[in-house]
Formats: sequence, C-alpha cells, structure tokens
Amino acid sequence: MNNPDERITRTLLCAGVCLVWYTLTLVVSVLPDLTALRQNGMLVPVLCGLEFAVLVPLYFWTSRRYPLIPQSKLNLRQLLIFIALLLMLILSQSFYLSHESWTGSQLGDGHRRVVIFALAVVLLAPVFEEMVFRGFLLQGLLLWAPQQRLVCALIASLIFAACHMQYTHPQTLIALTALSLLLCYARLVSNGLKLPILLHMLNNLIGVSPWLWIAATR
Repeated sequence: MNNPDERITRTLLCAGVCLVWYTLTLVVSVLPDLTALRQNGMLVPVLCGLEFAVLVPLYFWTSRRYPLIPQSKLNLRQLLIFIALLLMLILSQSFYLSHESWTGSQLGDGHRRVVIFALAVVLLAPVFEEMVFRGFLLQGLLLWAPQQRLVCALIASLIFAACHMQYTHPQTLIALTALSLLLCYARLVSNGLKLPILLHMLNNLIGVSPWLWIAATR
C-alpha cells in the first residue's frame, strides 16, 4: 500500500474496532447486576451475545467500505491439515497445562446454564474474537510490516493471550499464545477468517466438552 494516508486510515479503523471490543468488555463489568449474572452462570453468555451483536455487523459494515480482510473460501484439504495440527497442539498442552478454575466458576448450576455457556463460547466467541484478533489486529500490524508476518502474528498472539485476564497460570498464557499463532497461520494460509473461526470453534468445543458430558450424565 503506497498511499500513506490510506494506510493510516485503515490502521486507525483496525485500532478503532479493537477499542470497541475492549470497551464492550468494560461495559459488562460495570453492570449493576453483575454479581447476579455471575452467580447464575450468565455473565459469559451475556458478554458474548453483546460482543457478537455489535462486532459482527461492524465487521461486515467496514468490510464493504474498506476491504481489509479477504473473504476466503474453505478448502477441505487445508481444513483437515489444520484440524490435525490443532489436535496435536491440544495433545501437547496436556503435558504442561495446570488446572484453571475459571470455566467451572462461570457455569452455575443446571443443565440449561451449561448448554447456554457452551453455545456462547463455541458458536459466538470464536466468530468475533477471530474478527478482532486475527482480523483487524493482525491486519493492522501487517499494513506496516507486510514482510514480517511471523513478527506480526507473534505480537497479535501475545495481545490475544494477555487479554484473557481471567486465567491465572503462566502455562495457560503460553497455550493461548500457541493457539493464536496457529490461528494466525490458518488466517494467512487460507487468506481469510473462515478457517481460523472453525478451528477456534473446535478448540472451544473440546475445552467445554467435559462440562457438557457431566451435565448430560447427571
């Protein structure tokens, strides 16, 4: 991109969308009934629903005016390869990850709450998180360093991990950074967000499957 003004405009747009996402997280944190939402296991679903409702239309609105992120088509061979890579990554994490209590603390009691939580983190969160982190954030970095893809992916991944402040163990931050690097690679290889969104959904589904299994067998 040779036009400096256009590059700055697009960079500000990417930064603006990321700021909108962060603002939404702050809005939920100051709700008067925050404690009740957490106790009922509805905090995460409410937050995910709000972010999805705002960020997905914003992504499509900006994409029509500033085609920053290509609209890719899914390739079956790429999908199968990256699923295998994701499963190997998850398997490797089993050797060093420490137990995190955050997910269990958000579920509340009852099968319905577990299902609602799972739907939020499997179907909603991966969509807007990929749009923000592997979409606008990564693309904003690539605008200034298009030849430094690894560096841009690493910076985006470290920010992605740091934004998951609900986790306490350093090993979890390492795992999140590794996951994000894989998703960044999927985004660059496939030239779009569909592949990393599907991989993110699969990762989260595997993560919540123990709670779904417990809820189903009670």
